[in-house]
Amino acid sequence: MQIDTDFEILFPDDYISSIAERLSLYKELSEFETEEEIQIFEKKLIDRFGELPVEAADLLDSVRLKWVARTLGLERVILKQKRMIGYFLSDQQSDFYQSPFFSKVLKYVQSHGQSCVMKEKQTKKGLRLLITFIRIDSIQKALLTLHSI
Repeated sequence: MQIDTDFEILFPDDYISSIAERLSLYKELSEFETEEEIQIFEKKLIDRFGELPVEAADLLDSVRLKWVARTLGLERVILKQKRMIGYFLSDQQSDFYQSPFFSKVLKYVQSHGQSCVMKEKQTKKGLRLLITFIRIDSIQKALLTLHSI
C-alpha cells in the first residue's frame, strides 16, 4: 500500500534533531499493525519530544489511512490538490470484487455522487478501477472519508 501526497508527513528536524533517531522511529512506525501500538508510540513521542507537530500527527494518521485503504481494496492512494484518488486492486479476478467491502464501496459511491466518483482508467499497467474524492484538504479528512465508507 503506497501513499503519494503533497502533504508533509514526517518528523520535522526541529522536533527530532537526530537523523539516526528519526530513521529508527520511522522503522518502528512502519512495523505497527494496531491502533493500540500507534497510541503507545504517540504517547512515547510526546513524553520524549513534546506535543506532536502537524507533520508528525499526519505521519501517524497516514499509517492509519494505509490500513483503512487496504481494507477497502486500495493498493495506492494519491492525496494532491485537494483530491484523494484510490487505485483498487489491479487483479480484476480478485475475490475482493465479490466481497462485502467492495459492495459497501459501491453503495457509498452511489449515495455520495456529489463528492466522489468511480471510473476505469487506462494506465501503463493496464485498465485500473479508481475512486476519486474531492475537497480532501488534510490527512485527517482523507482518513475520516475512508472511515465513513
